Amino acid sequence: MMNIFSYTGRITPADDKTNITHSFTVPDGVERLVVRYSYSPKEVEDEDSAMRLVADGLRRCNTAVVNVSSFLPVKNLITLSFDENGSYRGACHRQPNEQTIIIAETGSTSGINNSPIQAGEWAVVLNVHFAGCDIDYTVDIEGEIK
Repeated sequence: MMNIFSYTGRITPADDKTNITHSFTVPDGVERLVVRYSYSPKEVEDEDSAMRLVADGLRRCNTAVVNVSSFLPVKNLITLSFDENGSYRGACHRQPNEQTIIIAETGSTSGINNSPIQAGEWAVVLNVHFAGCDIDYTVDIEGEIK
């Protein structure tokens, strides 16, 4: 396995409902990509902040709820999608905050198109569905050579 891309970053509530793109180059001869991805925290840990987030969301929806705490815990959600040489390769919109994703000709993780790995410019896109607090993340991509 060869290291192709590694990145550690931080997402803040200002990044909520955005996409964060990281480009990387896949060299010739790679048969399979293994993506290890994690972020933390999964839940908004400060209960007062979480209660305010829920109350604000309910107000935006014009919904009155007496028991705001019934919506706890508030969970952050960041998922991944991939582009290969400018074309969509697939997405893994899943709840876990620690994932291993396989991209290959066969046996790709569900949501990723099975086809040979093409050398060139790729992108991993972090889809920030919800960021209720500061979130640290890591993306590591390794390639298996033929």
